[in-house]
Amino acid sequence: MEGRIIYDVTFPFEQNTVMMDLFPKQMTLHFKGNMMHTEVKSSYDLLTTDFIIDNDKKCMTQMLKNMSDRYAMELDSEGVQEWLKQYPAVRLEPTSETTTIAGYVCSKTIAHFINDSLPAIELYHTKGLGVEASNWWNQFNGVDGFLLGYDIEQYGKRMRLRAREIKFEPVSEDKFIRAENFQIVTLSEMNNQLLAVVNEFMQ
Repeated sequence: MEGRIIYDVTFPFEQNTVMMDLFPKQMTLHFKGNMMHTEVKSSYDLLTTDFIIDNDKKCMTQMLKNMSDRYAMELDSEGVQEWLKQYPAVRLEPTSETTTIAGYVCSKTIAHFINDSLPAIELYHTKGLGVEASNWWNQFNGVDGFLLGYDIEQYGKRMRLRAREIKFEPVSEDKFIRAENFQIVTLSEMNNQLLAVVNEFMQ
């Protein structure tokens, strides 16, 4: 099973300012077997954030391209769990509600933040896609099915993703290999780079 999913990206809690023109408008997710690669680009390709997920080996690579600077962080399963600690913990509440996204019937789960006053997140997930995903690498571990609608924190902002288009098509193996021109950094160094991006472009 291989192909790509295009998600529309919105920022529902941000005021409409001139800087919003720089914010990403879509995310592309490529999948092939147990591999996934997500890519989010800002307008004019000033910033690009990629994640390569190996669901078999339980490892993840995050890549950040900021103009000419390129940084990559490689984490094993323990490293991913450490990385996730920076995000607020959630309690998952399954519901009986369903909706259709990109032609697939999705179940609705509500993610409540346990120790935070942030608004709850509506998660929409399907098992009809035929793509296995345990969500072990994100805040929503325990959701049964592939996420076609959810919110995440990126660039210091709450970003909402809704799948718009799903295509089953050949995907090159190169999509799941980190380019060599990225400087390998630690988790703390990557967070510092992301903070610099937020301060420079996203305020």
